[in-house]
Amino acid sequence: MARASTLPVVEIFGPVLQGEGAMIGQQTLFVRFGYCDFRCRWCDSLYAVLPDQVHEQATQMTAGQIRERLDALNPHTLWVTLSGGNPVLHDLTALVAELRTSGRKIAVETQGTVYRDWLADCDVVTVSPKPPSSGMETNFGQLDRFMRLPNANLKIVVFDDVDFDYARGVHARYPNVPFYLQVGNSVGEDDTAALLARLDWLGQKTLAEPTLRTAVVLPQLHVLLYGNRRGV
Repeated sequence: MARASTLPVVEIFGPVLQGEGAMIGQQTLFVRFGYCDFRCRWCDSLYAVLPDQVHEQATQMTAGQIRERLDALNPHTLWVTLSGGNPVLHDLTALVAELRTSGRKIAVETQGTVYRDWLADCDVVTVSPKPPSSGMETNFGQLDRFMRLPNANLKIVVFDDVDFDYARGVHARYPNVPFYLQVGNSVGEDDTAALLARLDWLGQKTLAEPTLRTAVVLPQLHVLLYGNRRGV
């Protein structure tokens, strides 16, 4: 997308505890942008993906307006997480500069498809290539560029054995990139017991796999704390 003075913001919320990846447990504010170049089968935020829903729910905001909204929510929270959809579809250069000026630290969540130069100015770039259960395919040529960022880490959602094998292959390709395995969550189907059982399964699989000895296995903390609902 071309540089724009306003951005499609689906929601701004927090502070909450980050529930996923390298930032798990960190206090953060969230800015969720609309639109995505993927359509994952188990997507838990289709309201920020499907064009008709984004058109209905998003508010066009400038970088300055986003910063003002974040300051109104909590001026003292250090971290701001840029999410989606896929936030990297948008030119967030001005927003990143605004947040840096205000002393915030910036985390980004993306699947690693569209690359933007402003990613290098963020503190944490969590790249989450989608496993086979998503129905999407990984373009490793695109992913390679993200993995050259010194601030990048990898997070892979795992639902089943096929996803686990995929994750093992991704780690083998990028063995020096911090690597997180995240329990898959079927919205509307999985309760706490099911998520904890899957976490135990994933943990045991990882412990038994020598090539994943540096992998970090995580729950979806926000789902365990708050359930599958928006604004958390």
